[in-house]
Amino acid sequence: MKRRNFLATAAATTVAGCRRDGTPARKEPAPVKLAGLSLDDWRDRFRKELFEVMLPFWDRHGVDHERGGILHALDYDGTLVRPEKHHWFQGRAIWVYSFLYNRFGGDPRHLEIARKIRDFFLKHARQPDGFYAELLDRDGRVLRPFQGDVYGMYFLAEGLQEYAWAAKDEESWDLALDLMKRLSRYIENPRLQLPGSPAPGARPQGLWMVNLRTATQMLARRRDAEIEEIAEKAVDAVIHKHYNPDIGLNNEDLAFDFSRIKGQENKCLPGHSIETLWMIQDEALRRGDTKLWDLCAERIERHIEVGWDSVFGGIIEWINVDQGCYEWPVERPVGTDLEFRFRGERFYLKPLWALNEVLVACLNVFERTQAEWASRWFGRAQEIIDRHYARRNGQPGYMLFADRRFTPQPKVARQDNYHPPRQLMLNLLVLERMLAA
Repeated sequence: MKRRNFLATAAATTVAGCRRDGTPARKEPAPVKLAGLSLDDWRDRFRKELFEVMLPFWDRHGVDHERGGILHALDYDGTLVRPEKHHWFQGRAIWVYSFLYNRFGGDPRHLEIARKIRDFFLKHARQPDGFYAELLDRDGRVLRPFQGDVYGMYFLAEGLQEYAWAAKDEESWDLALDLMKRLSRYIENPRLQLPGSPAPGARPQGLWMVNLRTATQMLARRRDAEIEEIAEKAVDAVIHKHYNPDIGLNNEDLAFDFSRIKGQENKCLPGHSIETLWMIQDEALRRGDTKLWDLCAERIERHIEVGWDSVFGGIIEWINVDQGCYEWPVERPVGTDLEFRFRGERFYLKPLWALNEVLVACLNVFERTQAEWASRWFGRAQEIIDRHYARRNGQPGYMLFADRRFTPQPKVARQDNYHPPRQLMLNLLVLERMLAA
């Protein structure tokens, strides 16, 4: 054998097998793959979607740069369907643009958008009772005062606390703190009828979800005994009370005393459960509670498996276990003109937001465990979004709500300025951490 070839062969043997001193060579770990793609591929894809498609869409069509506030009633191409400003979307927008500023480069333009939305809403929507109007026209005139839709109040509190951190604004922090504590007292009324609840005094899981999400973010920045109590009560309610061991799923609605409501014992809203459980995982990480985190991972997998339509794909809105002839109440998603009617065990309305939450939950689990199931469901959820919800005729907007077969809708009357950008931002932060590690 020629000396040159021998040395090449010996060098290759050293790299692949043993060092020259005879000790085993250290093998480089195989690159991590998520649903068949590299972490770099996912990061690049999500960054492009967020910064080159989604944010420019909202900048051109949703953000009211002249008056302040944000418009949500948009078609796929951004055409304005109704010139109204709903309270859900104002608080959510304050959070999105403040979070962008805090976590993605400190672009002053993002902070300015958040400030103008905040100032517009605080100026026009404040009510004498300390809450805020539910619907404004484009110029800020009140179309509907506060009528009990507390979810918009929670989104406002979440947005204000994030803005406070971005702008170093103590007034916004105090407003968020006061709103959270005011809401905590408000919901402790056994006669209170919350939007979408089946009976007065009913406690929906979604209420604990919005309480916990804002509380966890606030506690990561400042300690407060009442906010700690809000977070603790929310975790306990979801983990120990809403969870129904008979079906292995979370009930969405319980009675005021946390007993199961007659006729609601077997009902679960899988998307809300998945969303709430990843939020409890965030709270568990803040506390350093690994057992709680692991329990949430198990229940996330269970809710995805049960909520997935095995025929057409996607996450169904509701399941009522063993109720094959159940006639579901008519569903009219907020901010749309859509109406859905179903009969049977499963309610086959399929919301995009539920798939966004699957992506967040699965990547959270994958980051710490690299579990095969988390990678698999992440890929399946993204594939359904790509195939059915995104880029209708090449336009930048999304279809937000679909029937079982994802029947195409030529026009829509609402876009979502919260779940899709939140999913992209949270997933990007995880991917960056994994790549850095």
